[in-house]
Amino acid sequence: MWRARSLVGGHGDELKRRMLFFSLAALLFLYGLAALTSYLVDVPRTDGRGELLACAAAALGLLLIARPHPGVRRQAATMVCLVAAPILSLLFHRAIEAQVWSVVPLMFAAIFIRTWYPPVTARIATAALIGAAIGALLIAPVAVPELWLVIYAVSILGAQEVFGIITSALIEAAFRDPLTTVWNRTGVDENARVLTEHARRTRKPLAVLVFDVDDFKLVNDMHGHPAGDDVLIQVAGQLAERVPERSVLGRIGGDEFVVIVAGHDLASAQRLAAELAAGHQVAVSYGVAAGDPRHDDVRALFAGADDDLYRRKRLRG
Repeated sequence: MWRARSLVGGHGDELKRRMLFFSLAALLFLYGLAALTSYLVDVPRTDGRGELLACAAAALGLLLIARPHPGVRRQAATMVCLVAAPILSLLFHRAIEAQVWSVVPLMFAAIFIRTWYPPVTARIATAALIGAAIGALLIAPVAVPELWLVIYAVSILGAQEVFGIITSALIEAAFRDPLTTVWNRTGVDENARVLTEHARRTRKPLAVLVFDVDDFKLVNDMHGHPAGDDVLIQVAGQLAERVPERSVLGRIGGDEFVVIVAGHDLASAQRLAAELAAGHQVAVSYGVAAGDPRHDDVRALFAGADDDLYRRKRLRG
């Protein structure tokens, strides 16, 4: 039987943090090298203030993302630093060719945004990014051809829509259970973290509901594994149709599922669990735990729901 402590990995969150960290480290190195070149090598000396500002933005982003488990606000601040670095570098360039390569880190930033954030949010953020980049091109001392403004916009938006969508689809596939298409353990980790942070901000209770197909081994033994797979698909499908909006549904073991939902205290979560467990072609047991996400650790809620499931099974005999 699954134990709650095994479902607190945060793999997606850590992957996102590492991607931001290495992106900012690369920017700090490149802009630092450009700043040194502008003051020590270039003859006549070029204006390196933009590169110095870009280094400052990248360094600040590294400080923000260096610690593990960054929250939503720290991630957002780090993203601002990531896109600010190449935009700041544009402001003081007097050589027109120096403006060209700044579009590349902005394209990578747009891909990152589309990979990890919902489409509407990603497109709004990218539109703001494009507007800021075009504004910096217009403010810069050197005049750029009008076509460059179009090239910047199309390049950034195109990178997001092509490569961002592909990487987003690949990551979502990695977070899905291939049999039932609900979230797997990693997907539950990632989405539960987002739901928990939302519940904390809105001061809503958080509930964890776990479900277990009774005598599932017997189904496999008597009717074969394809029949067992059909049972799991049916249970997952009915749960997906009934769970409240914004809840997290995942398969966390062979025949075990979890639903995480905000806005339900213990009594309403128990009623919801009973409704979700009813009406399947096989018997389904459930366990429930609820608490205040500002004080109750989600790990403890998982453990409490798991213990409640065991208790109900023992009482049923």
